[in-house]
Amino acid sequence: MSIAWSVRSSTPLPSSRPRVSGSLRSRSACRPRGSDTMAANATYDRALGLIFLVLGIGAMWHAQSLQVAFAADPIGPKPFPTIVGGVLALAGAALLIRPERMAWHPGSWSKVAAVAVASIVYPEVLIPIGFVPATSLLCLVLARALGGGWVQSIIASAITAAAIFALIDVLLGLPLPRGPLGV
Repeated sequence: MSIAWSVRSSTPLPSSRPRVSGSLRSRSACRPRGSDTMAANATYDRALGLIFLVLGIGAMWHAQSLQVAFAADPIGPKPFPTIVGGVLALAGAALLIRPERMAWHPGSWSKVAAVAVASIVYPEVLIPIGFVPATSLLCLVLARALGGGWVQSIIASAITAAAIFALIDVLLGLPLPRGPLGV
């Protein structure tokens, strides 16, 4: 028998498998013996969070020392690594302060594989079909892997790809591959 626990509370998640009756009060009961769920270890999470936080701060600090020998780039090399470092530092801080354990459920490896394949195929189709269609397809796979419905995933993917295109190509003036459709 297995019990699946939610991330935010100690109430069991709906499951088609039989449940154990009674209440379990301890967080250590998050992974009963013989369970097919794997509980993430909080110590490892916090150590990884600290590593991400340090790497993010280091990336932001190092980005400020980047110089361009010529003026071909309108914004210079500093913003991108600074933004990536900031996101990495925020993710690390979130892992550090997350107070509860997180349960991993088996069966998600197919979703991980789908995202990995989509990420490998993405650069191969970027030039032939263009940035907006390729990014839309990648975002669609990501949204579906995260549990979104078809309609919501398609709409969110198209909006995300168009917004990123507008930000990078139009607003920043950095050309992206247009493909046969011109987008």
